[in-house]
Amino acid sequence: MSGPAAPQAVTPTARLLVSAATSTLGSAAVRERYRQEHLGELSALPASRQFRYAVGALTTSWALRRALSQEKDMNLTPTRPAKPLLCRLNLHHRWTAEHNPAGERYRRCSKCGKDDFGDPRGGTPNPKRPAMPFG
Repeated sequence: MSGPAAPQAVTPTARLLVSAATSTLGSAAVRERYRQEHLGELSALPASRQFRYAVGALTTSWALRRALSQEKDMNLTPTRPAKPLLCRLNLHHRWTAEHNPAGERYRRCSKCGKDDFGDPRGGTPNPKRPAMPFG
């Protein structure tokens, strides 16, 4: 029975390449975070694979920098519920007639996008909701 692999010592070359890769990142906190993550990954690899991983980290460092600089802070972005309140409470939908590719009719709420397929055997709208004329 084998357990998790014991941590390996990170080779000096891999450590140097990871330091170079993380030096391109923005703030000191971000650089340190990614440096620690890379070193953690390297310690799980055998010494023979560490160089390849470190070179990969170095070659993708500018793409990582670009992605991090374009990342938006979700705390600053105002959000609203995706569905209107009455639709979320299932109290009122604005039903419109739609057709699927097979030509079958169904209803879709134009405000929230909810589909109402009705009774699949008879093709009639669900009796719990008011009937909508198709036509």
